[in-house]
Amino acid sequence: MEERTWERIGALAGIAFVVLGILATFLYPQQPRIDSTPAKTLAWLHGHRTGIQTGIVLGTFGAGLFVWFAGHLRNVLSRAEHGANRITSVVFGSGIAVSVMYLLGGLPNAVLAVMDAQPGGIQDPSIVRMLGDLNGILFGFTVPAVMVFLAALGWAMLDGLIGWRWLGWISLIGAACNAIATVTMLTFSTYHGAAWGVPAWGAFLGLLVVVLVLSISMLRGRGAAPSEARPAAMTAA
Repeated sequence: MEERTWERIGALAGIAFVVLGILATFLYPQQPRIDSTPAKTLAWLHGHRTGIQTGIVLGTFGAGLFVWFAGHLRNVLSRAEHGANRITSVVFGSGIAVSVMYLLGGLPNAVLAVMDAQPGGIQDPSIVRMLGDLNGILFGFTVPAVMVFLAALGWAMLDGLIGWRWLGWISLIGAACNAIATVTMLTFSTYHGAAWGVPAWGAFLGLLVVVLVLSISMLRGRGAAPSEARPAAMTAA
């Protein structure tokens, strides 16, 4: 298979990850806030179980595609670093960690949906409470991996190895949002108002924006390093 074909496949994997990530997130209303009663969480589960299960399936495929995208970034950055593989190793390693943590992040809702569909449903409210809380906690464990991935990728873009400098700054802002979200998701046990959700949404949307823009640029043949003869307009940013 020609090298350019592999380049397109890698870029399309990133775009597909973004599309599936958006669908998996917005196919159903978000889970009730973390301090809601088990009865409210169960009502949400009963009303949207099909959407929840569909979202979990799409998110699982998206996590798999992100592995492919991380591997593609490894190849592109390795060429740009001429085999030095300093920032390349961090981007690739953190990208694999992001994929694994996203898979684990869907586990609580998957268990809730399967148990709810079984005869008798879920009888113990403490199980609902535990799995509902675990959903938020696992997100808190996911964002550090995203933080490292965006920070390393942003560094690579600011260093001119891939993409644009302005996208590198967006990537670093996304990394900062992930750092804040780590603290809020792992320490808050009740609802603190909508403002506290801003870093979490910034963390999530920052990853999607960076991956989408970078994937489109690579699909159009504009994501390579300057040493690979990028157009002058790409290196001027």
